[in-house]
Amino acid sequence: MNDNWWALASLVLSLAFTGLGWRLLASGRRFLYAHLWMACLFALQTGALCVKAYQTGMCPIRGASEVLFFLSWTINLFYLLLGRAYRMSVLGIFTAPAIALLTALSLLLGVSGADVQGTHDFWVTAHVGVAMMSYGAGGLAAAAGVAFCMQNECLKRRQIPGTCRLLPPIRTLEASMKRLVLVAFILLLAGEWLGWQRHLPINGAKTLIVILLTLGYAALLWRVYRRGMPGRALAYCCVALFIASMSIFLVS
Repeated sequence: MNDNWWALASLVLSLAFTGLGWRLLASGRRFLYAHLWMACLFALQTGALCVKAYQTGMCPIRGASEVLFFLSWTINLFYLLLGRAYRMSVLGIFTAPAIALLTALSLLLGVSGADVQGTHDFWVTAHVGVAMMSYGAGGLAAAAGVAFCMQNECLKRRQIPGTCRLLPPIRTLEASMKRLVLVAFILLLAGEWLGWQRHLPINGAKTLIVILLTLGYAALLWRVYRRGMPGRALAYCCVALFIASMSIFLVS
């Protein structure tokens, strides 16, 4: 089965989950099978990656199209690992739209032939793979930040509609953002170290983005753990850092 069909199936499932999930959330009805939906989506994403790896004989992170799809896979991976642990299954309703967008962009770039020739070099594969996992953790932190802002606004207005009753407690969202930012920072450092180990070819613009992103995460963590930071400010920073990390795909 062609990997594009797997990717297209994952796009359809993520869009269906987004539509149904937001409709239930708006009506104040709990989505009991959010984690199961995301697990099925993860299976489709994994199938697409496996087929691509089998066809090319290398890790499917050769170009922008494959890297974007791999990023959507890592976001879902962190959701499945942490969502249930922090009682945040409903966070899948915020994660699914990001996965759908990244998958759609991946398919569009794949059709336009944006992929480049890959390499079998272990260090390149490890460097890109770990970096994408860092961005995945940052993406889930951003999704938690959006949910935090919604919950905070409801509490601020002293009105608790059905939507906000279904969201995780505000303290749970804040704690998850802190942990996800820390994971993203550690993985980003690991990815940089893997790149420096073999002195891989350096793209000046991408290097600058990564350095600024690393400094941004470091400053945010220092502020959070040394001086404290309001949850809403932390949520804004998580969203801003994830958007900033996506700018690396605009650089050739």
